[in-house]
Amino acid sequence: MNKPNALLKVVSILHIVFSSIAIVLVLILSTFAGSLVSMLYDAAGVSGGVGAGFLTGGTLFVAAIAGSLLNLVAGILGLKCRVTGCRVLGIILLVCTVIETVLGISAFDGAATVIVMVLLRLIMPILYVWGAFKQPKA
Repeated sequence: MNKPNALLKVVSILHIVFSSIAIVLVLILSTFAGSLVSMLYDAAGVSGGVGAGFLTGGTLFVAAIAGSLLNLVAGILGLKCRVTGCRVLGIILLVCTVIETVLGISAFDGAATVIVMVLLRLIMPILYVWGAFKQPKA
């Protein structure tokens, strides 16, 4: 088995650390997500806010946990130097980040702060894919 190159190793460790923190935060904050969204629906005057709030909160919870677990798996694969898995998962992460970026920009009308945050979010998947493709196959 090959040793991972330095770029892939560092980015994989960062993926593991950040995704672990994200999983803990999502689990803690998920208890309040449904209530918060239902309060926002009620404040906006939308009827049926409680049901819609918990449905939206549940959807956000599932998406956040799935994304965090995907990043955790990417970090573990990067440290174990599974080149093919790293390449495929890196491209999946990059595509998901680009989709999330497009949705985020369209939701916030392209505000400058959102664009800067998007560029910062794209750095990790790009470095991960780059490190995975620099790694020779076993």
